[in-house]
Amino acid sequence: MLEDVLDLEKITKIDVWIHIYIVKLYTPFLNKVMIFITSFNNPLEVTIISILIFLFLTFKKFYYKALFFLVSIIGASLLVEIIKNIVKRIRPEHYLIEVSGYSFPSAHATLSTALAFSLYFILKDKLNKKVLLLLCLIYPILISFSRVYLNVHYLSDVIAGIGLGLFWVSLVVLLFKIIRIQNETKI
Repeated sequence: MLEDVLDLEKITKIDVWIHIYIVKLYTPFLNKVMIFITSFNNPLEVTIISILIFLFLTFKKFYYKALFFLVSIIGASLLVEIIKNIVKRIRPEHYLIEVSGYSFPSAHATLSTALAFSLYFILKDKLNKKVLLLLCLIYPILISFSRVYLNVHYLSDVIAGIGLGLFWVSLVVLLFKIIRIQNETKI
């Protein structure tokens, strides 16, 4: 996706097409709904939710899971900011809410995905996996759609954000499994 965006390939033409025609979906009610949805993943809200989850896991003495969650969220946050400042893609014009910073990749899409899927891996043995997976899919998709609808991101920004969140959490899962296996073999 990064290469396609930098080389202005076909996805950027789809981005522009969606950017032009998304306004045809606008209604006052739907605008309010999308602003409400996107607010669930603003930096302050994600920080508060993440701290509460981390404290809960620590309180329950799930230190390994708490560390996994912390690395997943902080790592995704750092990675998305590094990429944004390397790519420096300007946001779409004519957005419905005031935003700042660069567009690619979407931090909302990245962090909602990282949050949802790190929670999936933490809770998958405690809850119904199908219901949990469905919730963990719906949350980042709704957040991502709201960002495109509000015209603060192009479609490729949110696709890249979702991909980045999935990649990062998958990498953290893999690293934690390797560390756990190495620690078990030392005993």
